Amino acid sequence: MQGFIETAVGRASESRATRLAQDWRPDFSRIRGHVAFAIADQIEEAIRAGLFRPGDRLPSQQAIADSLGFHPNTVYAAFREVARRGLIKGFAGRGTLVLDYALS
Repeated sequence: MQGFIETAVGRASESRATRLAQDWRPDFSRIRGHVAFAIADQIEEAIRAGLFRPGDRLPSQQAIADSLGFHPNTVYAAFREVARRGLIKGFAGRGTLVLDYALS
Protein backbone atom coordinates (compact mmCIF):
# COMPACT_ATOMS: atom_id res chain seq x y z
CA MET A 1 0.00 0.00 0.00
CA GLN A 2 2.82 2.41 0.84
CA GLY A 3 4.30 2.00 -2.65
CA PHE A 4 0.91 2.70 -4.23
CA ILE A 5 0.51 5.90 -2.20
CA GLU A 6 4.01 7.07 -3.10
CA THR A 7 3.31 6.30 -6.76
CA ALA A 8 -0.01 8.18 -6.66
CA VAL A 9 1.61 11.15 -4.90
CA GLY A 10 4.46 11.06 -7.40
CA ARG A 11 1.99 11.12 -10.28
CA ALA A 12 0.07 14.00 -8.72
CA SER A 13 3.30 15.92 -8.19
CA GLU A 14 4.41 15.11 -11.73
CA SER A 15 1.06 16.31 -13.06
CA ARG A 16 1.38 19.57 -11.08
CA ALA A 17 4.93 20.05 -12.40
CA THR A 18 3.62 19.57 -15.93
CA ARG A 19 0.85 22.12 -15.32
CA LEU A 20 3.35 24.55 -13.80
CA ALA A 21 5.60 24.20 -16.84
CA GLN A 22 2.63 25.02 -19.07
CA ASP A 23 1.35 27.89 -16.87
CA TRP A 24 4.69 29.55 -16.19
CA ARG A 25 5.31 32.18 -18.84
CA PRO A 26 8.39 34.19 -17.92
CA ASP A 27 8.98 37.58 -19.53
CA PHE A 28 12.34 37.80 -21.25
CA SER A 29 11.62 41.04 -23.10
CA ARG A 30 13.84 42.92 -20.66
CA ILE A 31 16.88 40.64 -20.62
CA ARG A 32 20.02 42.51 -19.69
CA GLY A 33 23.22 40.52 -19.38
CA HIS A 34 23.56 36.77 -19.12
CA VAL A 35 20.48 34.77 -20.15
CA ALA A 36 20.98 32.17 -17.39
CA PHE A 37 20.73 34.92 -14.76
CA ALA A 38 17.56 36.24 -16.41
CA ILE A 39 16.03 32.75 -16.26
CA ALA A 40 17.15 32.42 -12.63
CA ASP A 41 15.52 35.78 -11.83
CA GLN A 42 12.27 34.63 -13.46
CA ILE A 43 12.29 31.37 -11.47
CA GLU A 44 12.91 33.33 -8.27
CA GLU A 45 10.05 35.72 -9.10
CA ALA A 46 7.73 32.75 -9.71
CA ILE A 47 8.70 31.25 -6.33
CA ARG A 48 8.22 34.54 -4.47
CA ALA A 49 4.88 35.12 -6.23
CA GLY A 50 3.68 31.68 -5.10
CA LEU A 51 3.47 29.99 -8.50
CA PHE A 52 6.09 27.51 -7.30
CA ARG A 53 5.46 26.72 -3.63
CA PRO A 54 7.73 25.09 -1.04
CA GLY A 55 7.86 21.36 -1.75
CA ASP A 56 6.80 21.75 -5.40
CA ARG A 57 8.86 19.96 -8.00
CA LEU A 58 10.03 22.33 -10.70
CA PRO A 59 9.57 21.36 -14.32
CA SER A 60 12.61 19.53 -15.66
CA GLN A 61 15.45 21.55 -17.08
CA GLN A 62 14.82 19.93 -20.47
CA ALA A 63 11.11 20.85 -20.35
CA ILE A 64 11.97 24.46 -19.55
CA ALA A 65 14.62 24.56 -22.28
CA ASP A 66 12.16 23.15 -24.81
CA SER A 67 9.29 25.45 -23.86
CA LEU A 68 11.40 28.61 -23.73
CA GLY A 69 13.66 27.82 -26.67
CA PHE A 70 16.94 28.00 -24.74
CA HIS A 71 19.81 25.53 -24.75
CA PRO A 72 19.63 23.01 -21.86
CA ASN A 73 23.06 24.14 -20.60
CA THR A 74 21.69 27.67 -20.17
CA VAL A 75 18.77 26.36 -18.10
CA TYR A 76 21.18 24.16 -16.11
CA ALA A 77 23.23 27.27 -15.26
CA ALA A 78 20.02 29.06 -14.23
CA PHE A 79 19.05 26.19 -11.89
CA ARG A 80 22.54 26.28 -10.37
CA GLU A 81 22.14 30.00 -9.72
CA VAL A 82 18.70 29.60 -8.12
CA ALA A 83 20.12 26.80 -5.95
CA ARG A 84 23.00 29.08 -4.96
CA ARG A 85 20.39 31.62 -3.84
CA GLY A 86 18.98 28.94 -1.53
CA LEU A 87 15.59 28.63 -3.21
CA ILE A 88 15.75 25.15 -4.76
CA LYS A 89 17.62 21.88 -4.41
CA GLY A 90 17.99 18.96 -6.80
CA PHE A 91 17.41 15.44 -5.46
CA ALA A 92 18.42 12.28 -7.31
CA GLY A 93 15.31 10.50 -8.50
CA ARG A 94 12.96 13.22 -7.23
CA GLY A 95 13.83 16.22 -9.37
CA THR A 96 14.37 19.80 -8.27
CA LEU A 97 12.23 20.97 -5.36
CA VAL A 98 11.44 24.41 -3.98
CA LEU A 99 12.87 24.61 -0.47
CA ASP A 100 10.65 25.26 2.55
CA TYR A 101 12.61 28.28 3.70
CA ALA A 102 12.73 29.84 0.24
CA LEU A 103 10.27 32.59 1.15
CA SER A 104 12.12 33.87 4.19
